[in-house]
Amino acid sequence: MLSEGQLQRLGIALAAIHHPKVILADEPTSSLDDLNCKKVIELLLKQAQRTKAHLIVITHDARVKSYFQNTISL
Repeated sequence: MLSEGQLQRLGIALAAIHHPKVILADEPTSSLDDLNCKKVIELLLKQAQRTKAHLIVITHDARVKSYFQNTISL
């Protein structure tokens, strides 16, 4: 039995290993603690850079904003 956070990290890992050209991350850190939030965002950024993919993160999580230069706030 996996927790919400563990399932969330598993989904992110599975998506990242397939080398997509576009990574759409909808609330990837919503149920994670600060340490795992940082790890997930850094993983997504590293994977996007490694595969030259476009990374789009949709979130309400204010902890994530500082990792990105281009943002749209609604």
